[in-house]
Amino acid sequence: MTRDELDLAIVGAGIVGAACAFAAANEGLRVAIVDSGPPAGGTTSAGMGHVVALDSSPQVLALARYSQRLWREVGPHLPPSAGYRESGTLWIAGSEEELQIAERRSETLHAAGIPAERLDPEEIAVMEPLLREGLHGGLLVPEDLLVDPPAATRYLLDIVRDRGGRIELGRTVRAIRPGRIEGDLGFELRARGVVNAAGVRAPELTPRVPIAPRKGHLLHLQGGRERIRHQVVELRYGAGVRSSEPVAVAFNLHPRADGSVLVGASRETGPRDGAVDPAVVERLRAKVREFAPRLDSWPTLGAWTGLRPASADHLPWIGPWPEEPGVWLATGHEGLGVTAALGTGRLLVDQFLGRPTAIPAEPYRPTAERIARTASGPAPEDAR
Repeated sequence: MTRDELDLAIVGAGIVGAACAFAAANEGLRVAIVDSGPPAGGTTSAGMGHVVALDSSPQVLALARYSQRLWREVGPHLPPSAGYRESGTLWIAGSEEELQIAERRSETLHAAGIPAERLDPEEIAVMEPLLREGLHGGLLVPEDLLVDPPAATRYLLDIVRDRGGRIELGRTVRAIRPGRIEGDLGFELRARGVVNAAGVRAPELTPRVPIAPRKGHLLHLQGGRERIRHQVVELRYGAGVRSSEPVAVAFNLHPRADGSVLVGASRETGPRDGAVDPAVVERLRAKVREFAPRLDSWPTLGAWTGLRPASADHLPWIGPWPEEPGVWLATGHEGLGVTAALGTGRLLVDQFLGRPTAIPAEPYRPTAERIARTASGPAPEDAR
């Protein structure tokens, strides 16, 4: 393969870029993916891996549900290290007000054809005995999935390589131009389409892309004899991350295949560093004591942060960039990168090939009007 033979050249070997390359390779396109670090070395490595039918807007739900279907196709082929499980999400209510949220979410999901089951406190206690007593009920969404993001990313890239794709790691990209990527030491790739899947770095490579970093913390607990079986999320999660607080925190518990758990989630707009803030970690600990106090005795394995690429309208950017013909975007997913990755790759490649998409692509497509409307950067409130 010579440098002039590529159909798509993709910048960013995180889960979204890998999914774009995977979709392209499945169509027989000549594809290359470029990154300065290892696969999943950035935001993807810091995430939970919760593939969730999130209903914060019809557009978010449509993309999440579409991507879930694609994950189910891929899931049986993933290696054991990917930890793929169809364990479902248990949304829990700590008050009568939150039960009303459960009722609205149940109606929304059922209208979209997504199974959801209302639970009483006794049923929750049986399903997750490590949660505290006194919960008011909850909602089980059984078709949500769990996956290890770095392992899944590596699998997708292995398939790309097996199908003739080019994987260029350790290459720092300095510029994206129509039809080519320019990097250090004279490195260059030419392609009919160049995809910016560089996450929080996307605006450096494609100026005026209205993406800003949103920092999040995760706490890793070792686990005990008993296990958490589902993704457990408080029903006020949406309100928590919509908060205008400098740092918003909501309870989100992610069970790993080895029995350990990740505790989240936090949202902080503005910081561009990866420093762990002990005050935020303590707030995550407080959430553990509030909802699952027995877990507070579990040993801490570590805490880390990630910078999520956030868009002002809370939707990713998927499609051709109107200001530079031949440049495409696949970024702005914020906390839904793992959930929406496969759907994003499929939507982008279908658009590139000029054929109909499985779900409407318009809500996610970069347009001049959308650029103007969101140019001020992410709003202080988050629809998720």
